[in-house]
Amino acid sequence: MPKWIRNRILYQVFPDLFFKDNSNEVPQKYYGGTLKGIILKLDYIKDFGFNAIYLNPIFKAETNHRYDVLDYFQTDPILGTNEDFETLVKECHKRDIKVILDIPFNHTSQNHPWFKEAKNNNSKYKNYFFTDEGDYNRWRGSDLVELNLDNPEVLEELITGSRSVLKFWMDKGIDGVRLDCANDLGMKVVKLIRDTAHKWNDNFLVMGEVFNFAGEWSKVLDSLQSYYLTGLLFSIVNSEISIQTFSNALDHIISDFDYEVLLNSLNILSSHDTTRVLDRINDMKIYKILLAIQFTFPGVPVVLYGEEVGIRSTKIGEASARNVMVFDENNWNSDVVKLYKTFIQLRKSRKELQEGKFKNLTNLTDYKLISFIRYSDKREEFSIVVINPKNERVRKRIYIPYSHFHDALKVRDYFSGREFICEISSINVDLEPYQVMLLTPEWKYIKGYSFYKRQ
Repeated sequence: MPKWIRNRILYQVFPDLFFKDNSNEVPQKYYGGTLKGIILKLDYIKDFGFNAIYLNPIFKAETNHRYDVLDYFQTDPILGTNEDFETLVKECHKRDIKVILDIPFNHTSQNHPWFKEAKNNNSKYKNYFFTDEGDYNRWRGSDLVELNLDNPEVLEELITGSRSVLKFWMDKGIDGVRLDCANDLGMKVVKLIRDTAHKWNDNFLVMGEVFNFAGEWSKVLDSLQSYYLTGLLFSIVNSEISIQTFSNALDHIISDFDYEVLLNSLNILSSHDTTRVLDRINDMKIYKILLAIQFTFPGVPVVLYGEEVGIRSTKIGEASARNVMVFDENNWNSDVVKLYKTFIQLRKSRKELQEGKFKNLTNLTDYKLISFIRYSDKREEFSIVVINPKNERVRKRIYIPYSHFHDALKVRDYFSGREFICEISSINVDLEPYQVMLLTPEWKYIKGYSFYKRQ
């Protein structure tokens, strides 16, 4: 299983809305972002702290979202050329930025040549699409026609063949693929995609979009894009659920997911399909709580383009998400920028947050606080997260069931600098409303003495 994604912070780019280089004529209903435009902004992406990008589809299509594919093998001319894409991948790799490409294997445009041919009884494409009582299946009643993935010829065209869509884009140098509508593809097909890709490149990442709780799907994918944690996060900060319910739901994630896959999976606050954060909440203390869990819970933080600078619209859903990127720093939200840079630096500095184990401590606070510990195989690599998601001050003694949380050990809050001394694996904490603490060990604070001398 590829594990490189655990040490990355992912940046989602919607190509049409990111940056245009003014070299192409822009049709109506498009902003005109291009692949060359993305290349021009790679240094911005890198300098902000992101080291992997997830690209929404780039294929020739009928709309700017490009999930209605017309040609799987051609970059949309509005975006550029296949050669431009190869250059983008090379420029990313020069900067140690990994590239994950979104490919919709489940459906095509109703104007795709295969579908037009399918209506001809003598065409081999006749059985390339699902039919139900004489009508072609369409994804959730849209104009996207669903491919017949029970047909071995379709699987060969898309996945298994030496000239398949999957192999074509892997040969362009991408590091991973995001499977749109993985739950519609089904477990058998996504496992086939994963296993086929690994035969060609065992370090290639296969990520699947599964909107719902994705425990079982973790058995057939390298990585998941699930919104279960997203829903929990906004529910807890909006007081729709109790801290106990939130804690119990986290326990289900830990117990029901393959943990190695969970470490590879995305922790999401927003995406191209959902409302942006500032269109849902506008309180920096609440925003900090959301980011604290996104960046410290097992999984990989993913940031939709523009969230890091505070894009907002007062709209909801796709209308909120699919806004043009803002590069003018005068129009950035400086509080949001500071928050993201703080959490990006934190994540990069703590190995246990990238790939460590997890233990939920929330029940040990009598469900007054959200608390958990992340820890690695190195005894001194641990972080204790303590969050007060309510509008009331909380004072608690928390007992930490971690064998290397030694008596008299000092821990320091990453955000405030406040220090605490451990007493028999416990600490007294005092949190203001909506306060976040992340405690890491100061294990050499006593001159001439170390808490971690030997195993």
